[in-house]
Amino acid sequence: MVKLNEQERQIQDTSIRNRLNEEHAVIRGAHIAGANGNEIVQRRTGLVDRVLREMYSGLSGEYPLPVLLAIGGYGRGELNPHSDIDIMLLCRDERDRQRSPEMLYLLWDAGLDVGYSVRTVQECVELARTDSKVRTSLLESRLIAGEISLYNDFLKMMKSEVYYWKASAFIREKIAERSMIRQKYGDSVYRREPNIKEGPGGLRDIHIAFWVAFVRLRIREMGELVARGTLTRNEYTVFLRSRNFLWRLRNELHYVSGRKNDHLTFDMQERAAQDFRYRDATHLLGVERFMKAYYIHARNIREFSNRVMDAVLRKPSRRTYAKALTIGSFSLSGRMIIPVTEEAVRSNPVQILAAFEIMHSRHAIFSERLKTLVRLCTVDDALTTSPSATTLFLSILDNPVNLYETLTQMKDLRFLGRYIPEFRSIQALAKHDYYHTYTVDEHTLLAIRSLQDLWAGRYPSLSSLYDALRNLRRRWPLMLTVLLHDLGKAYRSGHEHRGVQIAKRVLRRLNIEHEEQERILFLIKNHLLMSALSQRRELTDQKIIAGFARTIKDRENLTLLYLLTYADISAVSPTAWTQWKAVLLQDLYVRTLTYFDKSEAAAEAEQVRVRASVQRLRMTAKSIDEQQAVNTFLAVMPEKYFLYMPVQKVLDHIELMKRLPEERLVIDHRHYPERGYTELTICAYDAYGMLSRAAGTLAGKNLNIVRAQAYTASNGIMFDIIQVTDSEGRILTYDDAWESLKAELRVALSGAFRPPERGVYRSEKRAFGDVIHSVDIDNDTSDAFTIIDVTGRDRVGFLYHVTRALYELNLDIASAKIVTEGAKVMDSFYVCDLFRQKIYEENRIEKIKEALLTAMEEKRG
Repeated sequence: MVKLNEQERQIQDTSIRNRLNEEHAVIRGAHIAGANGNEIVQRRTGLVDRVLREMYSGLSGEYPLPVLLAIGGYGRGELNPHSDIDIMLLCRDERDRQRSPEMLYLLWDAGLDVGYSVRTVQECVELARTDSKVRTSLLESRLIAGEISLYNDFLKMMKSEVYYWKASAFIREKIAERSMIRQKYGDSVYRREPNIKEGPGGLRDIHIAFWVAFVRLRIREMGELVARGTLTRNEYTVFLRSRNFLWRLRNELHYVSGRKNDHLTFDMQERAAQDFRYRDATHLLGVERFMKAYYIHARNIREFSNRVMDAVLRKPSRRTYAKALTIGSFSLSGRMIIPVTEEAVRSNPVQILAAFEIMHSRHAIFSERLKTLVRLCTVDDALTTSPSATTLFLSILDNPVNLYETLTQMKDLRFLGRYIPEFRSIQALAKHDYYHTYTVDEHTLLAIRSLQDLWAGRYPSLSSLYDALRNLRRRWPLMLTVLLHDLGKAYRSGHEHRGVQIAKRVLRRLNIEHEEQERILFLIKNHLLMSALSQRRELTDQKIIAGFARTIKDRENLTLLYLLTYADISAVSPTAWTQWKAVLLQDLYVRTLTYFDKSEAAAEAEQVRVRASVQRLRMTAKSIDEQQAVNTFLAVMPEKYFLYMPVQKVLDHIELMKRLPEERLVIDHRHYPERGYTELTICAYDAYGMLSRAAGTLAGKNLNIVRAQAYTASNGIMFDIIQVTDSEGRILTYDDAWESLKAELRVALSGAFRPPERGVYRSEKRAFGDVIHSVDIDNDTSDAFTIIDVTGRDRVGFLYHVTRALYELNLDIASAKIVTEGAKVMDSFYVCDLFRQKIYEENRIEKIKEALLTAMEEKRG
């Protein structure tokens, strides 16, 4: 070979760089045109192979070059657009090592970003025995260029000294690695923003399955598992199709991001759905159809990985003399359920439910053969309408213990979606909003798990929920309701009402008694009611409780709805159920129970409670001055204040009022860790628009208002009581931050307040999904106030803009209920005009709606 001079090398480097850019553009064009994932991966891998070989052959010298190997993902031949290019220069001796920089500099000069190592065969052996990552990367080595005899020596040594050395320990390590990955990225395939490489059902599941199969079964590529009988030809075909989808999706993420990126975020989902040509359908958005396809492919990968891992970990069968327990058509050997005769199961599919009942009651597992029978069993009208099958199914639902695991197995083996065909429409379905973390089917099963955990007593703080569940005569109506409550989400809107129609078909087919049918349908229709009411209405208003009680009708409906609401909220995301929501929901539950018990004496009971509260206050006053302060406070504050305000808090407020003449404005805060918020109390002489100013200041600090109450005394003194969390819904206990906030509030509330300039607020995250802005006026629920319900897209400063609009409309806010669900804000304001009257005039109501809609639409810079 002729050695190139420096100028010739620069020309070669430029030529190679230009050719790489040109061919990468061609490959990207093929992707945009719809080329499948495998094609792009192979073309990119092939391109890098050719360039490396060309550059290798262009080098010459007195001594031969090290052997050039591809390792890791590049060794597997799986190069996505921005995948790492990992190489190893395999050296015979020190002279080879000294030539390595020539190759590396050439690669870097050509613009190739490569990860590299330079080792001898013996160094590879020593490192791979002590470093699992090195061992794993070398499992997939591939010769690119150089002396083949040295590479063969390397393979021979690795096979004899490394690849199969301490295989069991290596496999345990890879299983632990997979477990750690699951802890980091979640154990569910059905998360809303998955990591398509590291998450469950991602590409890493394929890699780990291959690595353990390589060292245990000594395969060189996945296709060999078919010949060994580990996989069927159909299972392997499904695997290839799903891997191809994930590869294409990873190509898309890399191209769109311009970097290595495996996080399928909301914005990437919308872009990928468009680029993959998924269009909106009658009931589903294009992005929802795309994500449904993703979840199905990810599920296939997870199942493929589990199947391979099970085959690797399965111990050789040994003759056992322990007698198995026979239960109907099955035998129970240890914890393994095995069909006695397969024909008995095939001829009577009711036996499938019998097998699930055994699994459920005995915490057993299915044999691989039984799993296959379940997947292949015929589920027809004879089974779905069978009274025997219904009895078994309801028996399973009636026992919360191990219920989540049993239903999950039903779903994974494709039985649940065939026994209840309506369930298939929500499988792998993710509604495109930022509120729900999981797909609809996963959310449903997690709601079951929440009740299962509650039954097991895992949440001591939820004692009222625990008692409610334990006191149910039968659990299956609740569990069946949970299973069916979101079937209507297969449609774009009105899922509660559509869900009722769908569930009605299911209940009739299962031949559920009429009374229970009506109860379950009632719960499905109203499954959002208790959450909305507890979070958006003042529960101190007896009219609210009375109206809710009339809707609920009886104690059993109330208890079931309480438990259903808890299960539904807790399964939205790991952080959706908060102490604040628990307090509100329990408050509504207890108040309604009390109403059912004492509805006739409710008015008198309230007066008794007011008198008792006043008496406790008077008893605390030890000195003449204290007694006078209590008497003054009692004389000016509204009666409902004393009805629901704890005595200690009243005493605190009296102290604040005593400071007012001198300080003019008193601001106090107190943390409530058990409730998950800090309570901010502002006491001032009647400061019109005080809540609006406070909201603007809090928004500027990126703090979240979860509830606000306002009380105005007859002497013109006003109390604003605001419960506050940080932007993530957590309690903020940093006292220096609170002192800084209170200083800013003093400025804002002292008359020097100026509205923030446009653009001062920045939303921390982009909101996704359809959020329709709306304003509803309710003059029926409250006797004293007009209730304004506002729904809009969340952003920092939202509450400020809305309350500012109310202030400019000359409306006084008596209290506010603040609810945020992902991208959606649902705020409710109890208001009256400046004469303390409700707003009835139609023209004024229309102006209020227009002004609030304008405030919600206000653009940010």
